[in-house]
Amino acid sequence: MKFDFNTIFMPSTGVDLVFNLNSPAPGSRSSIIFDADYKAHTITIAQPLVPVLSTTRFDTLHVTTIVWDRQQRKRMGTACRPDRFIDRYSLAGNGVSQALVLQCEPQVFEINIRSAFRLPLSSRHLIRAKLVFQQTQYYTAADFKIRDISFAGIGLMIPKKVKTGTNPLASLKRNDILPMGMILLDTDKKDPVGAFPVKTMVRRIHTDYSETHILAGLKIIQISRDHEIVLNKFIHEAQIAEIKRLSTLR
Repeated sequence: MKFDFNTIFMPSTGVDLVFNLNSPAPGSRSSIIFDADYKAHTITIAQPLVPVLSTTRFDTLHVTTIVWDRQQRKRMGTACRPDRFIDRYSLAGNGVSQALVLQCEPQVFEINIRSAFRLPLSSRHLIRAKLVFQQTQYYTAADFKIRDISFAGIGLMIPKKVKTGTNPLASLKRNDILPMGMILLDTDKKDPVGAFPVKTMVRRIHTDYSETHILAGLKIIQISRDHEIVLNKFIHEAQIAEIKRLSTLR
């Protein structure tokens, strides 16, 4: 399927800015499109949670978004550069937000990046979860906490000690397989956003994260297409809610 600039970069579409795409450690910041001028090949986006400033240094910058092609998820994007910085961009309902106008190349292409935006969980958007390790079930709050999540992986904060003594999860090793069940919650809504199983693999363990906690990075290795859509929507809506919340503080 052929994708065009004006069909994938539409208002209200979630995007990721990717810095230094071809470097060993590219960075990304998520945002949402406010407006687009297809003749001029510019899009106006909300400033990411970590703003892009005139002093922000990078070698290359690409704007990307996720599209579906023949039941496969693809990240499409194009090269861009900051064109204008807007301190007070008018939103519907008399709101304002900081915004960034990007001048983009008209050609879009498939982009592969080694990193994905991780959503830090807030008091509004929460995840309750359980995981299975060595045939025993462990639960959020008591045994571990989900620190952040993306469509590719999950960050866990694991206390080294629990009421019964040493936390068995403290013995996790790289490449351990952990089946998980997750319930996505938006506290502004009566019912859960979604509930589904995933299978994960431990990819990183930081045992000296703090005196009391271990930091573990999990890769999602198995999730159904329908549940992936639910998870991506949850992350996207949480990003928008946080951007709107910050806009009311400006």
